[in-house]
Amino acid sequence: MNTDHISQTLQRYVDNGELAGCALLVRKDDELVYDGKFGCADLKTSAPVTDRTIFRMASMTKCVTAAAVLKMIEDGRMDLDDPVSKYLPAFAGLQVMDDPRYAFRGKSSMVLAMLRLPFFRMDEVKRKPANRQITIRDLLSHASGLEMGIAGLLGMMKHDVNDTLASRVDAYSRFVLDFQPGTATGYSPCASFDILGYILELVSGKPVEEHLRETLFEPLGMADATFHPTPEQKARTARVYTRKGKRLADVTGTKKDLEGIVRVKPDSPYTACCGGLHCTAKDYEKFGRMLCNEGVYNGRRFLKAETVALMRTEAQPIHLEPEPGYTWGLGVKIRQDPARGGSPCTAGTYGWSGALGTHFLVSPRDRLELVFAASRADLGGSGSYISAEVEKLVFGTFVQS
Repeated sequence: MNTDHISQTLQRYVDNGELAGCALLVRKDDELVYDGKFGCADLKTSAPVTDRTIFRMASMTKCVTAAAVLKMIEDGRMDLDDPVSKYLPAFAGLQVMDDPRYAFRGKSSMVLAMLRLPFFRMDEVKRKPANRQITIRDLLSHASGLEMGIAGLLGMMKHDVNDTLASRVDAYSRFVLDFQPGTATGYSPCASFDILGYILELVSGKPVEEHLRETLFEPLGMADATFHPTPEQKARTARVYTRKGKRLADVTGTKKDLEGIVRVKPDSPYTACCGGLHCTAKDYEKFGRMLCNEGVYNGRRFLKAETVALMRTEAQPIHLEPEPGYTWGLGVKIRQDPARGGSPCTAGTYGWSGALGTHFLVSPRDRLELVFAASRADLGGSGSYISAEVEKLVFGTFVQS
C-alpha cells in the first residue's frame, strides 16, 4: 500500500516550520504498517527524531492511569462505582457550586471569570449539597464535576503548587464541584486522574510510578516510560516549541512546557498521573497494541477482553457528550457518531490526545491503532489541526481504501 502521501504531509509540516519533528506509528491487524519519523527533536543541535526520542505524552497519560485502575477493578481490589470517599474520606462532603458569578455562559463568561482570578477564593464560592458522592466511574469519565467548570479551573490555577501527589489530592478535597455528579461532562485536566493515581498508591501500597512500572511498563517492554526522566533520558527528550510567525521558538523549561502546564517544580517528587508520562512513540505503541489486541500483548494477557470493551463503552447511564458525536468511556474519548462529529474515524474508535501534540487512537472494528508524537505547545491538544489531519490520512489510507 502506498503511504507516500502520509510521509509527504508530515514532512511538509516540518518544512513549513509547523513542527520541529514528529513520529507516527500505525498498526493494522497486528502488523506495523507505517513507521515514520520526521524532522528534529532539537532544532539547535539538529538532533533528528529517532526511535529513541522521548516525548512528553501529556494527557495521553490518562489512558495509562485508567488501564491500571481497570486492572485493579478486574482483580477485585476496587469497584467501578465505589465512592471516592471509601479511599479518601475527605471527599465525602463535597458540595456543588451554586454561584452565578461562576456559571458558564459561553466563552465570554470564562474571560470575565479570568479577570477575577487574582481575587478568587474557593471558600467564598456559594454552594449547595451534592445529590450523591463522586465515584471512580465519575472520575474516569469526566463526570464528577471536579475541576470541570469556571470555579474548578480558577481553583486549579489559584492554589499553590504542591510537591507531592498526596498534597495535590488533599487540595482537591476542598474544591467545590462545578455540577452535580453524573449530570454533565467536560474535561478535568488534572484533578480526576491525579486522584485516581493516588488511590492506586493506597490500594497497591506502593508509589504509583512503581506500581505502573511493575504492572504495565516493564511487562510491556516500555523501556523509557517514566514520570521522572534520568539525565540520560532528558538528553533524548524532544524540545518543546511554539510557533511565532513562521518560525518555531524553543519554550522548553518555561510555563509553556509540560512542567508549566501541570505546574510542577524542577525535580519535584510529584507524579502527574494526569499528564506526566514521558516515553518514546514506540513505547506508547506497545500499550496501544495491547488494547487493540483486546488486552493481549505478545501472547500475555494484561486485561480481560471484557475489561477493554468496558473501557471503550459509554460510561455514564445518561448520555453525555463533551462535543457532538463524542462520548467518554473510561479514560478515553469515543467517536460514537463520527459523521456528526466531523471525524473520519470508524464508529467506536477511541483514544485521547496530549497538550503538546501527541495523539492516540484504537479502532476495534478495523483492528487499527495509531500513535502520533510531536512536541509543540500551542497546537490545542485534542483540537489540534495536525492530529485531525493525521486521523484523515490514516483512516483514508488503511480503512476507507
